[in-house]
Amino acid sequence: MKRWTLSIVALSAVVSAAASAQFVASASPNAGPPPAPTASAAAGYGPEASPATGPEIPTQSTVRAASLPIDGAYSLPGGIWNCETLANSVATSVYKMTAPRTMLERTTLHLPHRPPVELDTTFVYDPQRDRWGLSMQKGAYVATAPPWSTATWTFAGTEVDGDPHRNVRLVYTSLGPDAYRSDYEALIKNAWQTFSGATCRREIP
Repeated sequence: MKRWTLSIVALSAVVSAAASAQFVASASPNAGPPPAPTASAAAGYGPEASPATGPEIPTQSTVRAASLPIDGAYSLPGGIWNCETLANSVATSVYKMTAPRTMLERTTLHLPHRPPVELDTTFVYDPQRDRWGLSMQKGAYVATAPPWSTATWTFAGTEVDGDPHRNVRLVYTSLGPDAYRSDYEALIKNAWQTFSGATCRREIP
């Protein structure tokens, strides 16, 4: 398994060359809490957070009983998410609580005739500001969003590793307790345009 530490632009080039696809997850903050810790700082899957030492984390039975809990972010850990990108590439994502308010997403993109590509994204909840911070690939992209309390969860930010910088947002859309769609959008000529995305469904062993 090869670990990549690349900008999203560079990674897109790799994916395009290997599978004629772009599979990226990017965003960065405009206003809000300081950038979340880098993915490398939270590398490795730690023990599950204890609800007694952090915010209440719904159990799987609670998550599956409703399409969206109080904060849908906590419904993501548990099982493996099988994803199909807009370019018909295949990826898997695993979410894991590494601390009471910290969640690591590890996405593996499966490319034909190439080693799998791994992307780490860290989500950190700031209770003082009531916002989530997102950091991908050592802070190349960072973003912020309020708790996931409606059908969509939108991270807004600016691409910080690239020339020129551009506004990018990541939009999660709930499709029920075991499915979601993610869209990566760039602000082009004052309009949000989707440049990558995926639909993911949970497989629970």
